[in-house]
Amino acid sequence: MSTSGQTSVSNMRAPGASRRGDTKRISGRRFGLGGSVHIVILALAILLWWIARDMVAVSRTLTDAGRVQFSLSDELAGKWRVYSDAELPISLEVSGPTKEINVFASSLEQVPGRFAYRYQITPGDLAGLEVNSRRQLTLTVDLRRVEATGEAVAPSELAVRPQADSRVFEVVLEEFVQREAYFDLADTAKGQIQVNLPRSDGRQETRSYSYTAEVENKNIEVYGPYSLVTELVDQAGKARLKLTIDAKQAVENVAKTEREPIEDVLRREVVSVVPLVPVEGVVVRSGENKRQITELAVRLKYDRLQDYVQVTRDFPVEVVLPNWLAQKSARVENLPSFVKVDMKVLSSQQTSFTENHVHVRLDLSTLSRGDLTNIEPIEGTALKRTKVLNWYYSLEINTERLTYEFVSDRVTAEQYLPIGEITIVWTE
Repeated sequence: MSTSGQTSVSNMRAPGASRRGDTKRISGRRFGLGGSVHIVILALAILLWWIARDMVAVSRTLTDAGRVQFSLSDELAGKWRVYSDAELPISLEVSGPTKEINVFASSLEQVPGRFAYRYQITPGDLAGLEVNSRRQLTLTVDLRRVEATGEAVAPSELAVRPQADSRVFEVVLEEFVQREAYFDLADTAKGQIQVNLPRSDGRQETRSYSYTAEVENKNIEVYGPYSLVTELVDQAGKARLKLTIDAKQAVENVAKTEREPIEDVLRREVVSVVPLVPVEGVVVRSGENKRQITELAVRLKYDRLQDYVQVTRDFPVEVVLPNWLAQKSARVENLPSFVKVDMKVLSSQQTSFTENHVHVRLDLSTLSRGDLTNIEPIEGTALKRTKVLNWYYSLEINTERLTYEFVSDRVTAEQYLPIGEITIVWTE
């Protein structure tokens, strides 16, 4: 018996079988590979565009990114000054790759004025220019004449130049002048001082002296820009320089430096060297050689005052308590309301011998808890009390209104009068 039909072998297509399924699988693989290539090509195109964009040479204006600096040559320095702004902003024209331009612009924003040009003014620039009544002249500088400073360094890939729109700058110069000058001591040319002199008993004696002060240097002048010097000139045409003397400090300095008693120093003439208060832009010169000076010698003479009259008056007592007692509402008992003050003052100052200028104080501000002994409670209350001995009334005197001496040489302002015994009461 025979059997007819087709025999199928594994993994082999039978004759006449369909190829559609295989074709679909191959097409799918090709499509997946082609999509990946397109993505890679697109990414490369973007990268190349990005690189090309930063490498393309462009031109850009950086507004006020640079500076132009004006200076004077050695021949003009000390004779003229730049009266207008010595540094002016300027815009820059920058050409080169975009990336380098951006980096360069960012660096200028972080350090304004780093990229600068300069122009040095010489005597030739001033030739033929007219000086006005204010001793000023105006110089015109063409932009093409400026040159880059050492700090004006740009990347080699960039070309940098000043913007051509602003070709001309106007610079105003001011001339230096000299004027005869004098020192005005004003209210300190003469006056009165009070000094404390040591006594044999270890305390201080207050004495009053009058003084006169005179500037030793006579041939004085000022030199500087016209406008600054003119501000100092008075109606007589001389420059007035203010000078202040501390006559008391001067005699104390001499006594300390020369190790001499103040009382002996006051008997002779004192020379005090006073530093000058500088006037910006103006030089003070002295002598025939016009030497600049920064200090001045002042001569002072002292005379002990004798025109005193005796004055007497009762003044109220002011108590000054330490904080720890003030917080406990402390009070001082068996204390007189008024204390008599006997002094000598200048006859012209008698009307100033009042409560406005003389204060009597019982100053207990340095009293500590440890200084108090025999503290006892007050029966039936929350109060405590103690007695204090060996304290003094003191005087606070306005020395600007009163030049004084004491009637008794045993008295000082710090220890005017012993208080005897007082009682302090406070709430514990």
